[in-house]
Amino acid sequence: MLKAGHTVSKLLAERRGTAAVEFAIVSLPLLAVSLGAVDLGLILWTQSALQAVAADAARCGAISGSACSGSNTISSFVTTEAANWVLGAVLSSTVAPLTVNVGNNSSNNTTCSTISVGSATFETVQIKTSFFANGWLPPPLGDYTIDVCASFALPPSS
Repeated sequence: MLKAGHTVSKLLAERRGTAAVEFAIVSLPLLAVSLGAVDLGLILWTQSALQAVAADAARCGAISGSACSGSNTISSFVTTEAANWVLGAVLSSTVAPLTVNVGNNSSNNTTCSTISVGSATFETVQIKTSFFANGWLPPPLGDYTIDVCASFALPPSS
């Protein structure tokens, strides 16, 4: 007959399976940190790509480029350019639609900071979207809004 103290000491002396237990303890936090790093990288990539798209759109609108004039609006230019740079899930209209605001000094409907250099006017483009993983990531990543602005000087009127 085994005594309770003898069984516990025998169990504590047993070393088989300790690697599996230690891996189980360490793997969950390691996995969470790894996925958090991937998500943070994706957020930074998306923000950088949308900043580049906003700068291209502001320039295109300021110089009245063919891609941004007539039936081609600056908003459609932004949507087309963003599709080339940003992960498709970010641009999904049901998950996180892009909000594009366009304006200049005389008709500014953006919430970007105002630029003032002499009497120059600027074409300003603001792109705003929420990160596509809203709701299933923990804060602060799960409730992150990407908001970028870019301006380009309009040519002087003749």
